[in-house]
Amino acid sequence: MLITQPILPGAAKAILTLDNGETINLNKETADALRKIEGTHIQVDSTTLNYRLAQSTSARPKPVYNKVEIPRGGEYALVLSDGTKVHLNSMSSLRFPVAFTTGKREVELQGEAYFEVSKTGQPFIVNVNGMQVEVLGTTFNISAYPNEEYQTTLVNGSVRVSAEKGESLILKPSQQATIVSGGNSIQVRTVDTSFYTSWVKGKINFKDQRLDDIMKTLARWYDMDVVYENEATKELRFGCYVNRYNEITPLVKLLEQTGRVTVTVEGKTIKIFTNH
Repeated sequence: MLITQPILPGAAKAILTLDNGETINLNKETADALRKIEGTHIQVDSTTLNYRLAQSTSARPKPVYNKVEIPRGGEYALVLSDGTKVHLNSMSSLRFPVAFTTGKREVELQGEAYFEVSKTGQPFIVNVNGMQVEVLGTTFNISAYPNEEYQTTLVNGSVRVSAEKGESLILKPSQQATIVSGGNSIQVRTVDTSFYTSWVKGKINFKDQRLDDIMKTLARWYDMDVVYENEATKELRFGCYVNRYNEITPLVKLLEQTGRVTVTVEGKTIKIFTNH
């Protein structure tokens, strides 16, 4: 194992884009800022953006949209005006109305988010490019990164998953719906949801996963690049359970302890070689 300098984990950071196009950097340095936009108080602390309804307005104004974008090496939490909590992972974004004024609550997601939807009696709809997830009140995780399989994992409650031009089905708790990128058919399997939601609890948890899939997830969080000796190395399967807020070294040690690979870390690049 050769490590020139440790690769540090991600941290709470995001960019908020207001309806008028103004952008605000959200990070540890963002002090408690309280703004009033269209009857909603927005409160910012070091890890969470909170949209509390200041007062209920009887008039239904035209919806005002904000967008939160998370860079590589970032994460951030969001409380929407209805009390729904959304945890956003690295390289993800959520576009949402500052206040839900119509009969349904609708947001747009790219990347990965863990939703704890509050029950209001109105449907809550997550639109992803090529997929829609509809719920009433429930806890679930969506991973929908470009060029990767889309996964909706249900922790509790029930959700309806619809492919853009194809089928639609309802999930039960501990079920996961997958749609291949650009596909219209939905596959359902029963999973241990803890593997798919561990990131929200500060853990990196994989069991018998392709090395390439593990490293794609880690590259987003650690803001690093991964180079493989050859294509076969990507197909090796590993499991791990480590703290998401550690630097990368403990994970590299775990990989090397299997005796199957040698890992070097140079700057922000990890190189993985198969032991022959």
